[in-house]
Amino acid sequence: MLFLSILLFITIILPKVRKRYINTFTVVSISIVNVILSTQLLFMNGIIVDELNLGGDKFTFYVFIAIVGVTFINVISYFTSQNRD
Repeated sequence: MLFLSILLFITIILPKVRKRYINTFTVVSISIVNVILSTQLLFMNGIIVDELNLGGDKFTFYVFIAIVGVTFINVISYFTSQNRD
C-alpha cells in the first residue's frame, strides 16, 4: 500500500501523466481505500498480538503513519496542482 501511495504521488507530480490518467475520483478513491485498508490491517495486527500475548510492533505503526501521511500529501498535491493549471 505504501508503494501504491508513492506511485500515485509520482504520477501526480508528472504533468503529462496526471492530465492523461489521473482525475479527482481516482486520487480520492485510491486515498480512501489505502487509509481504510491500512487501518484495518493495523487493527487486526493489534488483535492478533493481543490474543497471543506478544508485544506490539513499532514498524507496523510507522508504516501505517507513512501510508496516511503520503495519502494526505497526495490529495493536497493533486488539488494544488489542479489550481495551478
